[in-house]
Formats: sequence, C-alpha cells, structure tokens
Amino acid sequence: MKLDDVSHIGISTGAYGHLSLAAALDRVGEEAGFAEVCSWGHHMLTEPSNLHAVASAGVPITVHGPFAHHGEVHRLWNRHRAVNEMHRRHMSAAAEAGALLYVVHPDPHMRLRPGNPAAAAVFDHTLEELRGLQAETGVSVAVENLPFSWLSRYTTPWDLDLDGLGFVLDVGHAAIEGTFDHWLKVRPEALRHVHLHDNLGLRQHDSHMALGSGVVDAEKPLALARAAGATVVLEHIREEDVASSLRHLRERGLLGARDGARSEDPAPAGSVAGGEGRA
Repeated sequence: MKLDDVSHIGISTGAYGHLSLAAALDRVGEEAGFAEVCSWGHHMLTEPSNLHAVASAGVPITVHGPFAHHGEVHRLWNRHRAVNEMHRRHMSAAAEAGALLYVVHPDPHMRLRPGNPAAAAVFDHTLEELRGLQAETGVSVAVENLPFSWLSRYTTPWDLDLDGLGFVLDVGHAAIEGTFDHWLKVRPEALRHVHLHDNLGLRQHDSHMALGSGVVDAEKPLALARAAGATVVLEHIREEDVASSLRHLRERGLLGARDGARSEDPAPAGSVAGGEGRA
C-alpha cells in the first residue's frame, strides 16, 4: 500500500520542544505537509507570539490540546471547570490559527480508577463541553485512545460513544494495550486522525520510538487512515526519531512521491496526512 500523491505526512512539534515554535515549524515545513502543534510549553498557542509564528510559517496545522490530569474526588469538579476553560482558550487560539483539528486526551486519573462514579460523571460532562466548544469555535475535536486500562476509560473502541466528536487512533498506545486489531474494525468514517510512533509492545513504556525500532507495523494504520480519509502525524519526542521514521516509511515504499515534503495544496482535515511529543 502506498499513499497517493495528494496525501501528506504531518509531524508533531513535540519532537522540537527545545526550539521556539517558529523554529519548530521551519523544521517541520522542510519535511512534511503540515504540523501538529503541541499547545504547551514553548509552543502554547495562547501566546500571541506563537499565533504569529503559525501565520508567518504558512504551514497547515492540527493542534494537540494540553493535558489535564484529574486528582482527588472532592477536587474533581473544580478541576473540571478549570480544564474546560483551558480547552476553551486553546480551541479559540486554534480557530484563530486556522487549525484543521483539535486533539484531546481523555481521562488519565492517576489516583482514581476509571470506574469511579465521580470520575465517570466528570468525564462524560467534559465530552459534552467539548461538543459545545466544537460547535462554538468551528474546530473539529477528536479524542485520543490511551494505554493502560486502569488509568483511562478510553482504551478500546467500545469504551465510549463519542457522539459527534471524532477519534484519534494512537497506534503506539494501541500496541501497549494490545487493542490495535480491535481499532481496525471501527467504522472508517469515525476515524479523523492517527498518531504514528513505535514502542516495545504490550504493557511496555509509551516511548514514542522511531518506526521500525519496535513492534508497530506502519502499513495497516496507514491503510486504515487512507480508507477513512484521516490525517496522520508522526508523533515523536526526539528530532532524530522523526528522520528515522521518514526513512523507514520511504524504504518500505509507504510514502508517495510528495509525502514527507511540503506541498502547495495542504491536505484538508479528513484526508491522509501523518507526531507530537509524548501524548
């Protein structure tokens, strides 16, 4: 399977977290058709200088929203309100930047198991708030699967009914959870976005390694993304892993002639393109 000439690979700015967003976008623009901006740290889109950097770079973007990890039960609802306001700010910035998509993590509860009723109620309300923000800002929202079922309610396709929100298939997370084959059975039209990276497999560390250095076979998720018309992002922590992954995909014949290189016609949200930091 080879992606056709009108598709693109995208790269997460998470691999360039040590650089300014302007410099990171320059690096991505040399290799890819679009960037996924990790909206935290140096790359936070709520900073006016970073919005200016996106406008100046001319690189199409998706946005990975910042993480929100809840704590004790009695603090959940207060924290929940703060998280919703955080997403409102970042989605507004994403809309101003012309983002194709806004990616969110679901609910890693470090102290609460996902079956906890209070945590479940907060999570459900968060999804409802995200639907409202999607309508308000005009930016599509997609929710990412996570590894480790004892921490999240969204590790398999049947865990949630996203009801109007898209989903992001994080292939590395699925490999850690051992659920990748289940995700292949999801209705293609529900898939909006793919995060592509490697690791050592079941119950191992979420290491975001270069493709070809672990257990992930990139061919199936790329075929799934193509069938769904989904965007794809290489999501790495280290810049050298981005180069290794692009080389691996080219050597396997999985990139078309214009994939992994900037194009005059960026892929719209809902067409194949292909990282972020540890997300």
